[in-house]
Amino acid sequence: VRDGYRNYLGLCSHEYFHTWNIKRIKPAAFTPFDLSQEVHTELLWAFEGITSYYDDLSLTRTGLIAPQSYLELLGQTLSRVYRGQGRHKQTVTESSFDAWTRFYKQDENAPNAIVSYYTKGSLVALALDLTLRNLTGEQKSLDDLMRLLWARYGQTGEGVPEQGIQPLAEEVAGCEMTDFFEQALYSTEDLPLAELLAERGVELNWRSAAGHGDNGGKPGKEGIPNLGVRLVADPMGAKIAVAFEQGPAMAAGLSAGDVIIAVDGLQATQSNIDNLMANFLPGEIVELHAFRRDELMKFKVKVAPSEPSTAYLTIAKGGLTEKGKAWLHWKGNE
Repeated sequence: VRDGYRNYLGLCSHEYFHTWNIKRIKPAAFTPFDLSQEVHTELLWAFEGITSYYDDLSLTRTGLIAPQSYLELLGQTLSRVYRGQGRHKQTVTESSFDAWTRFYKQDENAPNAIVSYYTKGSLVALALDLTLRNLTGEQKSLDDLMRLLWARYGQTGEGVPEQGIQPLAEEVAGCEMTDFFEQALYSTEDLPLAELLAERGVELNWRSAAGHGDNGGKPGKEGIPNLGVRLVADPMGAKIAVAFEQGPAMAAGLSAGDVIIAVDGLQATQSNIDNLMANFLPGEIVELHAFRRDELMKFKVKVAPSEPSTAYLTIAKGGLTEKGKAWLHWKGNE
């Protein structure tokens, strides 16, 4: 399955899952829907996040993509979440509640200030699924929680209370889960995904980005110098769409909206800037010329290797464990 078609299948899967998870099972704040004004809820991490978790997972469970293909998509999601400093500044419930005022009114600094309840929510759903499986000796999972949500709220038409997910999860688990929900929903701590995945024969690996267009999900070259920016094409050169906090570009004074036109005196474009930067070693100073609106400016940037915030997942040498096969509904050979 080609990447474009795989993405299309994931989109179809996502919207199909919404037939249950938001159209029928929905927050109490949406019961009934009020389309005349903004309606705030902390639960979008569950309705969009859980849906975002199941969309790609369903593709491998049904055999449309191989497990390694699913793990590639999961690595891309991890990379999107971990590259932004926003995950350290906003909880997933705050992201949900602020959807109207922040998530859908993003500016160029958004990755440094907010986290997505879609992507971070899908990682919370992953952690919740694997945690429920551990707590019940693989007898129960997020699937059972979704069935319970359907029986209690989807079929009855009653809205899910703001804190309504945890009690049902505890009912499925047969024990209290306060620590899990406090960490996952109300703190900015990273989830223990490496440990949860390792129990299933899946290894979580981190590397530096192999250029500004590297989305993660696969092994790649290490140590390529990185400006700490997200670039888009511009007629004059390479335009900075996002300058990440703690990145070399921001430290040198570059900011979103600047258009880089030259690297060390050589013409720069979105397509060649990685090759130009590859000529420098960490610690060296490189001169960049950029336009800020109509003003041509010169910046001295200290070259630094990319931070290891690009994720990729691999199946362990021994293959998926029995837990891993149960999780992915995989009955074939890895």
